[in-house]
Amino acid sequence: MPAKRGTAPIAGILLGGISLLVLAGCAQTETASSDTVDTSVAETVAMEARVETPHPGALVYQERCADCHDAGGDLRMPSLADLQNMSGPFLRYAVTQGKMRDMATGLNRTQIADLIDYLSPAGETGDVVSEAAQCESTDIDFDTVHVGSWGVTTDNQRYFGSQSTSLTSENVDGLELAWAFGMPGTSDMRSYPVVTEDTIFTAATSGHLFAIDRQSGCIKWHNQTERPMRSAVSLGEVGGAPAIFVMDAIGTVHAYRGETGEALWSTEAALFNTSMGTGGVVPAGNRLIVPMSNNDAPRAMDPRFECCKGHGGVHALDMETGEILWTTHMTPDAEPIGVSSVGTQQWGPSGAPVWATPAVDLENGRVYIGTGENTSLPATETSDALIALDLETGEMLWVYQAWDHDTWNMSCSAFRPDGPNCPTPEGPDYDFGGGVTFTQLSDGREVVVAGQKSGDVHVVDAETGELVWTRKISAGSALGGVHWGVTVSNGRVYAPTADPEFPMDPAEYNPQPGLYVLDLDTGDMLWSVSAERGCDITYAERNEQTEPWPDCSFSYGYSATPASTDELVVIGALDGNLFIFNAETGERLWEYDTVREFETVNGISAHGGAIDNAGPFLAGDMLYVQSGYSGFSQMPGNALLAFRLTGKEE
Repeated sequence: MPAKRGTAPIAGILLGGISLLVLAGCAQTETASSDTVDTSVAETVAMEARVETPHPGALVYQERCADCHDAGGDLRMPSLADLQNMSGPFLRYAVTQGKMRDMATGLNRTQIADLIDYLSPAGETGDVVSEAAQCESTDIDFDTVHVGSWGVTTDNQRYFGSQSTSLTSENVDGLELAWAFGMPGTSDMRSYPVVTEDTIFTAATSGHLFAIDRQSGCIKWHNQTERPMRSAVSLGEVGGAPAIFVMDAIGTVHAYRGETGEALWSTEAALFNTSMGTGGVVPAGNRLIVPMSNNDAPRAMDPRFECCKGHGGVHALDMETGEILWTTHMTPDAEPIGVSSVGTQQWGPSGAPVWATPAVDLENGRVYIGTGENTSLPATETSDALIALDLETGEMLWVYQAWDHDTWNMSCSAFRPDGPNCPTPEGPDYDFGGGVTFTQLSDGREVVVAGQKSGDVHVVDAETGELVWTRKISAGSALGGVHWGVTVSNGRVYAPTADPEFPMDPAEYNPQPGLYVLDLDTGDMLWSVSAERGCDITYAERNEQTEPWPDCSFSYGYSATPASTDELVVIGALDGNLFIFNAETGERLWEYDTVREFETVNGISAHGGAIDNAGPFLAGDMLYVQSGYSGFSQMPGNALLAFRLTGKEE
């Protein structure tokens, strides 16, 4: 990653620079009017050299960004130091098309360029497909598929059977780093890959899409869009040939030829100009199921923003052509509901975004999704809910709402005064942020399993939506509980919890980050392991940190979705550590700290960071993980890491 500019306080730069300029001007004026003082040109030049002129982008930052980002206290509001560790392409997207575009309204191209340069100065990234990084053979074997979509298969169980991995509890201590790949222009590793017998297909928030040799990390093909790719990659077919599908950040679905990376078609699936693509698209027969989320929540921080009109939804696309076959909306269209305290028009209902990858039951023709909170009043029964859709028509078959009246957006805060767009009453932001899982109980009953940010795990009947059981495993919070999903195998639910140590009343909030293993039939706790930081840091001290990779990471819980085998559960932590536990006992079998610099096979500088969102994946005798996630004020990174059993070659 490029070296970052220093993080001296903006106010000091601006006030100091302005003061020196004023003093210099006064001195020059007095000198010119004096008959007794002879100021030489050399002295004037030396004085001017001592004046520190602020970066023009710092002036833009101070005017448009500092009020929120310098306030501190909210991990979802990156500090200046956090912003300066994000990639230039991602920041440009955020201020021109993404969640910060309202704050950038009225800025011209030069001002935007200055702001991006100040926050993320350009650095050496090299040729992303240099001759040395290219594979000698670009052949790709699609006969064996280890990972076909975010959930590994369409049921979202994140389970790797013996046909996919040879890792066991007896041999994982032999895992060693085999190679590292540096993602260019990236500080967030979000996109879960497709993995075949010999190739990894993965995307980046910089818009890059790669086909990488699974054994060596060399590049078989490469393509790039102008927008960040945040969603998982999926594998299907177009014209009878393998095709790769991925959604960009504004909700455009792209199809590429699997063998070559050639673009086949693209479909703009956004429901609104505030729509986002976050979850992965899922192949379902000859269709693609496409979840749509929305970024009204951060835009509501702007008092001028008319909150809120956008909502979540699901599309079915024809896999061959990208044609939209049906669309299901998560709320009715918004209508005017009054004005805010500053006179801005308010709208509702809104929200219920579908953040994560759906699960698909092809046999019964059902799609299962989880939704987020409403972003404005009135609340709807489809927020914070598990929902079944008819695969053929998109009709809602049932709705199980886990938390009602959760109306919330980012103008609401426990760490600063609420803004005019915060609804009353405001909810806790307890959405289903991760993918739901379709599976069967021991008696064959089909169920849907999902973890919630409230710290609860729910199991409901897949046919009716009737609750089977629910179990609270942690305190939960807006950034806690079960964030991105669970893995299910052999009658067990492996549920990670993040639970940051927010400075809240301990009688109301007792964070319990860890891995909790529940009996799938009953919800009984089988075993658990607590996440451990291994160092001490307060929330206030975290807000003073400017190092991108501090010695002591404030965040250390388990947020990324784990992977499981018959004998193992593999999980990454927010402090960058990667762990393997015995699936039956919870014994820690192996660990690796990914927060370090890596020499890469493609020549792009790489550094590991927080492990969040996508989580680890396995194939053959190898384990892979993507390290780095600067969202939520966590440690950035751009490393794809491959581990292989010692001395083994497939």
